[in-house]
Amino acid sequence: MKAVYINSFVKAATHVFEQFQLPCRVGSPSIKSSPFSGLEVLTLVGITGDIRGQMYLGGSITSLLQIVSSMMGGATVTSLGALEQSAISELANMICGNAMSHFSQEGITLDITPPTVIVGTQMEISAVKMTVLSIPITLNTSDVLEMNIVFEG
Repeated sequence: MKAVYINSFVKAATHVFEQFQLPCRVGSPSIKSSPFSGLEVLTLVGITGDIRGQMYLGGSITSLLQIVSSMMGGATVTSLGALEQSAISELANMICGNAMSHFSQEGITLDITPPTVIVGTQMEISAVKMTVLSIPITLNTSDVLEMNIVFEG
């Protein structure tokens, strides 16, 4: 997988989390085998254009509720209702939108689909004929997310 693919998403995620006063630490990317786990909450955004693929942003309900709380100015968030799921969708949308801007600067034209939020346990995602690059993101000291970038080819 080309460095521009990784760097675009890492820069985008870092920028978006900083906007919500959530400094993050990005771990080392690794190739995952397919199928892979979706954790408890997964947001899927499709990518079309010069390159086709998806971005999966996943984490525990607890971690994502903390992020939603920060997105809502520190409001107490205790459940994953429609408003909270909308915020999680917007988070993934913001990360992908920012990444698309970075791709554009490299001359790569891409577009994204509306995000889909999936909630459940023991999820398994299959990315047939695609390479899955997993990037761990740690917020604060214990909230861990997983950003999986999947491209054809």
